[in-house]
Amino acid sequence: MSSGSILQTERLRLPTWPAGDVAKLQGLLGDPQTMAHWPAPLDHAAVLDWLRRSRAGMADCGYARWCCERLSDGRVIGDVGLMSAEIQGESVVDLGYIIHRDFWRQGFALEACRGIVAWARERGIGELVANMAVDNTPSVAVAEKLGMRRDAEFVNPRNRNKLTYIFRLAL
Repeated sequence: MSSGSILQTERLRLPTWPAGDVAKLQGLLGDPQTMAHWPAPLDHAAVLDWLRRSRAGMADCGYARWCCERLSDGRVIGDVGLMSAEIQGESVVDLGYIIHRDFWRQGFALEACRGIVAWARERGIGELVANMAVDNTPSVAVAEKLGMRRDAEFVNPRNRNKLTYIFRLAL
């Protein structure tokens, strides 16, 4: 199942998304509970675009959103990684993490993100930014445990005008 492995942590492997894993990514990004803090669960066309952008990110920048697999059984449990993004008019390297609801509260998001932070630091990326809806308490907790500092908040027109935090981490 794994494509090119980017990094590995104690319990997780983060490979690039293989072209054949559209259904697995759809099961994650199309799940209403998992995607409750997003504008809406993603439909098939949006998932295909997600994969296209991930592949483009790898080709253009050397990083992307990656598959998150549990080492113990190879099960896909999430989508995590880095993307070039524009947030509030600023070009940033955006750290993102989505773990399927069946795997919440097990420390997987934090473990994956710690691995990504170390990976980014080794490659000379100077700063990571994360943004999430203010009411996404678990994602806020992950950002804080990573040592990110809350830098700003804004009303996000791309996410139902929800109040959104911006967190930063200098590397």
